[in-house]
Amino acid sequence: MNLGKFTLTVFLLTAPSVWAQYSKADMVKLAADRFDTAAKTLKLNPEQAAAIKPLIEAKYVYMGQIKDVYRSSDKSADSKKTAKDSLKTIHTKYDTQISTILTPDQVKAWKRMQKDWKDDLVMPKS
Repeated sequence: MNLGKFTLTVFLLTAPSVWAQYSKADMVKLAADRFDTAAKTLKLNPEQAAAIKPLIEAKYVYMGQIKDVYRSSDKSADSKKTAKDSLKTIHTKYDTQISTILTPDQVKAWKRMQKDWKDDLVMPKS
């Protein structure tokens, strides 16, 4: 049962701003776009970029999986709550890891960027 909840959690984390069907390739592209924006905005050095890029990619792939599970679920209140909780968990996990790589000033800018990207965590109405 825990594996089932974990799987559902992982799959429900995919929430790009529009909850359409996104393939893994779509999520990797979205992650690459987000990484490029972050690298430029935060002025990442090569070591930071090398450490952060795979974290952002993994985050968005997991979010895609969670979205897929939610879309194939009964979309009950329980399913929606599980999806939201899962998205929040993934966001927190990766945000924490990324923040440890950044300087204090970069962390502040990163948090602002995350707020701008908050639509990634919004669940669909239906």
